[in-house]
Amino acid sequence: MQFDLEKAIAPFKEYAPVFIRLAFGYHLLYYSWQPVITMSAGESASYLSSLGIPFPVFMSWLYVLTEFGGGILLIVGLKVRWAAVPLGITFAVATFLAHRGDPYESSFQALQLLAVSIFFFIGGAGKLSFDSLLKTK
Repeated sequence: MQFDLEKAIAPFKEYAPVFIRLAFGYHLLYYSWQPVITMSAGESASYLSSLGIPFPVFMSWLYVLTEFGGGILLIVGLKVRWAAVPLGITFAVATFLAHRGDPYESSFQALQLLAVSIFFFIGGAGKLSFDSLLKTK
C-alpha cells in the first residue's frame, strides 16, 4: 500500500492561506508600526520625491497606512481581497519604480510582496478568516 500525500492533506487545503496571511500581515505590521506610532511616516517623502512621485508627504503616509491597515486586515482575514488591491498597487510601485534597475537581491522583497498581494486578490482569505465566516452567514 502506497501513502497518498495528496489525499492525506486534501481536507486541510482550504486552511493553507492562513499561514501566508499571518506571515504577510505580521511583516507589514512590523515595518509600518514604528512610523505610525511615532508619526514619522512622512520622513520618506524626500526619497519618494526623488523618484518623481507627486505629493510625496501624502504618498509616504498613504504607503505606511496601507501597509499598516492591510497588515491588520490580513491577520484577521477581513476584506482580504479588497486589502490586496492597494497593497498590490503599493508593491507594484515599489517593484517597478523604486527598485527599477536594482539587482534582484535588492528588489526581491517588493516583488515577493507584490506576488503575495496578487495571491490574496485571486485566492481570498481562506477558510480560517472573518471573510469566510461572514460569507457563510
